[in-house]
Amino acid sequence: MAEVLEILGPFHLIFPTSEVRLYVRMLRKCIRSRDSFMGSLVHAHVIKCGFNSDLLVSNVLLDMYAKAGTLVGCDKLFDEMPERDLISWCTLISGFVNHGFDLEAFLIFRRMCSGSLKPNRFVISSVLKACGGSRILELGLLVHGIVIKSGLFVDRFVEVGFVDMYAKCGDVESALKLFYEIPIKSPVAWNAMISGFVQNGYFIEGAKLCRDMCRVGLFMDLVTLRIVANIAAVLEMFEFCKNLHDYAIKVGLSTDSFVVAELVKLLTNVGEVEYMGKLFSLVKRPETSLYSLVISGYHLHGYREEAVKLAEALLSLDPNLREGDSVAVLNLCLSKGEIMQLHARLFKARQFSYLSVSNTLISLYSKIGEMADAGEIFREMPANDAISWTTIMAGYVQNLQFGKALDTLRAFRKTGIQLDQYCIATIINTCTGLQDISKGKQIHSLVIILGLAFSDFITASLVHMYAKCGFIEVAAKLFSCALSPQNIVLKNIMLSGYCWNSQPEKAVLLFFRECQSGLVPDQFTYSTALNACADVRAKEAGEQIHCRVAKSGFESSDVIVGNAIINLYMKCGCLANACKFFYSMKSCNTNSYAMLMLGYIQNRCSSEALQLFSRMQQSGLRANPVAFARLLRGCADLSAIDLGKQVHASIIKMGMVSDVYIDNALVGMYAKSAVRDEALETSEELSMKDDQVCDLIDNEFSQAEETENNLKAFGLFTLQEVEQNHGCNEDITNHNSSVTSKIFETFLPVTVIRRNLKFNSSAVNIMNKVNDDCMIEENNVFDKILAKEVVLKNSTGLECAGNERASVNFFNIMQEDSVISDQILLVVFFVIAILRCSRKLTV
Repeated sequence: MAEVLEILGPFHLIFPTSEVRLYVRMLRKCIRSRDSFMGSLVHAHVIKCGFNSDLLVSNVLLDMYAKAGTLVGCDKLFDEMPERDLISWCTLISGFVNHGFDLEAFLIFRRMCSGSLKPNRFVISSVLKACGGSRILELGLLVHGIVIKSGLFVDRFVEVGFVDMYAKCGDVESALKLFYEIPIKSPVAWNAMISGFVQNGYFIEGAKLCRDMCRVGLFMDLVTLRIVANIAAVLEMFEFCKNLHDYAIKVGLSTDSFVVAELVKLLTNVGEVEYMGKLFSLVKRPETSLYSLVISGYHLHGYREEAVKLAEALLSLDPNLREGDSVAVLNLCLSKGEIMQLHARLFKARQFSYLSVSNTLISLYSKIGEMADAGEIFREMPANDAISWTTIMAGYVQNLQFGKALDTLRAFRKTGIQLDQYCIATIINTCTGLQDISKGKQIHSLVIILGLAFSDFITASLVHMYAKCGFIEVAAKLFSCALSPQNIVLKNIMLSGYCWNSQPEKAVLLFFRECQSGLVPDQFTYSTALNACADVRAKEAGEQIHCRVAKSGFESSDVIVGNAIINLYMKCGCLANACKFFYSMKSCNTNSYAMLMLGYIQNRCSSEALQLFSRMQQSGLRANPVAFARLLRGCADLSAIDLGKQVHASIIKMGMVSDVYIDNALVGMYAKSAVRDEALETSEELSMKDDQVCDLIDNEFSQAEETENNLKAFGLFTLQEVEQNHGCNEDITNHNSSVTSKIFETFLPVTVIRRNLKFNSSAVNIMNKVNDDCMIEENNVFDKILAKEVVLKNSTGLECAGNERASVNFFNIMQEDSVISDQILLVVFFVIAILRCSRKLTV
């Protein structure tokens, strides 16, 4: 093109007319190729040759600058034109409209109307598009009046433009009225009205209008199919989606990426993953956006293998992914190696300018606990938005680094970026994790200052914080002042808050009160209410909730609700009902088996518990450490040692022997089983007050039923301190302390019930022998444990509290192993030291 321009220079005086047409063709070629630079060179030659005053050349130049987006140059050229016609005005107006400058386009239209020229249908259609884009109905009404005066209302372009304008401005009633007044409706008019319904949320009406369009004999084109596919996706109408796909196949539009993309969205929402894969395979050349949608659909429903295969195909197809495609592939990463490989690929492609890509990487590194890498990415980002700050703070909260989260908030506030509700909710969760009500109140004040106090999202976070921190009255007050009475998340948090604060009866009352006011519970609501009924032994209320669960369908579809029903019947003593429901469940997990096994153990049905454990192993389910620890504690407390040994064997096979919680439960189980057997044998050898001795043993091995109800995974038993008459031998007291700490495995110092008993010397020696034998067996179990955790050391240290010399030796061993004592054990050692000093002073 440049060489052609050089040749044309000397001939501008010889062939002036033909040269004008040649310049026009060259400019139109620049428009088609979107080459604004070459167009500016042609413009320079036009000025040099003196053709800038030609109206045709000026209009083509105006069109070239308008389509290239150079609106400043376009406006300047328009002002310098000596003569303007309707094409000039229409070109300038459409250029501003196409680039989103709707109000500027309307002002240009006003300038045109103030002159002698009258607008034609093309100008009016562009102005109506500007009015619809601005969403200002009053501007559209002004244009409507001008059109009626000019007599252009019968034109089909203008009619469709008015339908589209009124729909975009939200006046669907006027749009529908104008649509029905069109005598001969073209497919464009139908598409405009259907699209208007969709834009304003009238999806059912849009689907009905599409049906009417087919009834009058018109075929849906590509635009109509895309709109209707969007309707099907929003309404989640799977059968309608299949019919729409069949129609697309008939008209030859089934392979269009946009149509398939809308159908993929629908199939993802309804969970039809296999049909989604078949639909995707029909597209010969899918776009990268379609790849991303299908990858996200597979990933959402757990089809990771298929998602990874598609991601590999996408990476081989286009190494330089777009922003959304990169995020979809990143979300598939699970391990650090996968994240780092994709991280390196994105680094080579220089895609860190995308905020969403960097934010996704921060979130991924946070999930695997690599906060150092997440912080480095955050610091190296060219710019941080509110999402970036919220993501890094959420990562610190997830990894229990609450102090760093607060420091990040302080730095965030210095940037001047407005805090949103998600950032505030993250900081509220930080205060919840710290159990710092003082900072929580400060954040609450900040919420009020920012005007976010009426957000249900923030209110739910505040209620959760106050409930977790023990301020249940404040949480209840916030809950009662919430603006959305039917917010199910807020109600679930309030129900859980009562249970956290040992007020399950209030949770039960709240559940029934909300149900009377129209609450539609979900599975979390039912499980919380059922557990609250179990805690207060409210069998009748629990049975009523069970009936509601059966009607709602969660009884067979949700395992968590099913486990809550088993827990209810077990704690209410209805073993038969619990067994009946368990065997009627369609799907069970390890917690289901563990709950029923504990119920069997509590009812002295060890053989049934053994059979159930064997059935769990045969089903292929693997119990987690929480379930194993609960079983071991139950076996120890109720002397089901055979089941405990079988569970121990399974633990060894699964390689969980190094788990600290399981190890602690094993120590307690073997210790308590040995103590109980020896204690029962000893009671027969005592010469006097046998009934009192047996009562003592039963008291030591009895379970605190009320406090056991509040146990979660590893709840601690506590004893009520009861002081009676003194006069018991000191060795007997030490023995009771040791045995009681073995029984209840508590990290709290236990005050043993002192009995006014008189034992002879042989009885004292026998009891001390039982204590020594128990210590030997427990230490043997302890030596086999791999993990030297503080919990286990402290537990054994409390067992040694009855023997001063053993306590001192054990404390020295802990120092050699660099094990840090907890506060309770330090108190025990300190008391022993004071006793030894007091005895020396007495002597």
